[in-house]
Amino acid sequence: MSDLPSHRLDSRMLRVWYVSDVIGIAVVAVLAVVAWAIVRHLGGDVFWVYLVAGAIELVCVGDLLISPRVEMATWRYDVTPTDVDLYHGVFVKKRVIVPLVRVQHVQTKQGPILRANGLATVTISTAGESFEIPGLAEADAAALRDRVAELARLAKEDV
Repeated sequence: MSDLPSHRLDSRMLRVWYVSDVIGIAVVAVLAVVAWAIVRHLGGDVFWVYLVAGAIELVCVGDLLISPRVEMATWRYDVTPTDVDLYHGVFVKKRVIVPLVRVQHVQTKQGPILRANGLATVTISTAGESFEIPGLAEADAAALRDRVAELARLAKEDV
């Protein structure tokens, strides 16, 4: 296998993943309280609500402690004149090479958490699926989007 791609995500992406995970943990906690209230109102045994909610929260906290750092250490990408090379994963490492001649469109997007951290995601779409490069500085994401679009246009002219 060839060398891994050399470009990494912006370090602020780690904070975005932490914030997203904390929001997920809070949502699970709220759902657990609602489930507890419903079971208690119906006269059921709330022990099972505690057990299930506790197990789900433990998994979520474990994910919060492990996944963001591993994902940040793993995520890499490169753009060459012929393809986009992506490498990422926490437990399963995934390497994808997207030929630029197959690219149909490229876009940048931001949710509220990315926007608050000055980051954006670049999405590269082919006829079959889409590939994302998350956590790039806004200016870097715009430049990468434009570069991939131009290289895809040139690759299609050469065919």
